[in-house]
This record gives sequence, structure tokens and C-alpha cells, in this order.
Amino acid sequence: MREAVVTSAFSTSERAGALTFLPSTGEPWRGLIAAALVDGGFDVFTIDGLRVVSASGPQLTTLAPAPEFPLRGEVFPLVFGADLDGQLRGYAIIREAEDVAELPLEGPGAEEAVNAACLFETGIGYFDLALLGENAQARIVRVRDAGGAGLDLEVRAEFDLPFAARNCSSTGGDDALLVSSPNSGLARVNINGRVEAIEAGRSIDDVSYTGLLGRPVALTVSAETGRMGVFDARNLQLLNEIVLNDGINAPGFQSPSALAVTESNFGGMAFSTGVIAVYDRGDDRVKLVAREVIGRAVMSDES
Repeated sequence: MREAVVTSAFSTSERAGALTFLPSTGEPWRGLIAAALVDGGFDVFTIDGLRVVSASGPQLTTLAPAPEFPLRGEVFPLVFGADLDGQLRGYAIIREAEDVAELPLEGPGAEEAVNAACLFETGIGYFDLALLGENAQARIVRVRDAGGAGLDLEVRAEFDLPFAARNCSSTGGDDALLVSSPNSGLARVNINGRVEAIEAGRSIDDVSYTGLLGRPVALTVSAETGRMGVFDARNLQLLNEIVLNDGINAPGFQSPSALAVTESNFGGMAFSTGVIAVYDRGDDRVKLVAREVIGRAVMSDES
């Protein structure tokens, strides 16, 4: 077990259940963080914790980003999530107007129930979402602006999961999905349905994929243990558990329950190589950790 410190923190207006990053390639300091609120709707913040958009609406169980998507001749950050009725919802964030617009979703990929969503892959003019459905099933849908009334969702793959998962993350473009559940643990599943690795019996509230020191890793958080887990994303071997302690004006982890990771530059020295965001339901704050901080903690264990 290793120790690290929280880089910065800010409070949300209400308790949050999910986080995601919306980076800005051309202007890194304008990148955003979205937080789905447990009482419904979501808030959008700058990296400094300034709330720039507050959107009303249903409670969303997870958030999946499409940060810079061309839509009807303009480029918008989009977020997607599943409501408590199992309906997938999508929103365009209009920063200049401090508002959001809900996006109509159509096509076969929008028809079945969805319990959670995550970004799977991004291409030119499209992106793929992984949608976790009922009865331990998942599907990959391709989202395009095909010129219709709404965004078109086409089913690309459907497969079974080893357990009913609550969260997911892509694995960096190798046709596999990381899925997790507080009751069932962590698994890596190929989109052909083959379970490539499983780590059962762990309480995991959220999972995200990233690279640290040239190694693909799955980062997890557990409100039960209060720690961050670092797993090899290829075989789910536990590499380390990290305790996040108080930083300068930034309290350490108590009960971390939601997680988001980006490798994008968010401006400044601390966040130029990526950021980890965790929602801590112990004190209702979003806590930010420079991605390189976790990399150094892992490296110090291996040296």
C-alpha cells in the first residue's frame, strides 16, 4: 500500500453520483468536469471548481463524454447517461449560454433499456458508447449525426457480462470493456463475450482506464475501504492500493464513490499530463489528483 496527496478539491451544489471530463484540445484551461447529481440533473465545472452550467433533469446513473463533437456545423461537448427508467439521454453543453440542450436519440441502439453508459471509442464523425443493459448484458452502439431529427444510434456488438455491472470503462482501443460492481468486483470482457479476467469479491464503486508508466491500468475507488486500487488492465492483477491524504486546502479521501480519469491537458503544471477526479461522499467534494501523482506512487513501490 502506498500514500499520495490530493492536489485540490471543490464542493458541488448537491450530492453527486457520477463524474466525467470534457477536455478542450485547443484551450486546455477551458476543459470542464461534469457531475451527475443524485437528486437529478447535472452541474458542469471548470477545473478550478467554478460552476458554469447547472442543468435540471432526471437522475443519471453514469456519465459518458463526447468532448468535442461536430453537431450541425458547430462543435459541442456532449454528455450521455441512463436515467432511472432505463432510458439513455444525451445533452449538448452550450457554455456561452450557460445552458444545455437535450438531444433526440433515434435508431435501434436507443431502443433497449440502459443501466449505465461509458465512452468506448472515438472516430472521425462518430463515437461508440458501451451501454450496460439489464440481466448482465452489454452492447456497443455507434453514435452519428446522420442528418435526421436526432442522433442516430446503430448497434455494433452485443454480448453477455459475468455479472450485472454498474460501471464500465473502455480499455484503450483493444476491443475489451472493464466492468465493475460494488457487490461483484471487477472484470475485463472482450466484445465477443469472452471473459478475459475477473477479480471477484471486491467492493468497487467505479472504474476508469488509463496508462501509468507505460502500463495500462484500471483505477478503481471503493467507498467501503476509502482507497484507490491500481490494477493491471490486461489481467486485473492488483498492483497497489493507494491512500490519498490531505493536501494543501484539499482533504484526503474518506468514502470515494465516483471516479473519472483523463490523460488530456487541463492547463497548469499540475494537470498538464492529465487529471483524476473523485467524488467523495464522505464530505461531498470533488477531489482532484494530478495523474502523475498516482504514477509516482506506483513507481516508488516498484523501485
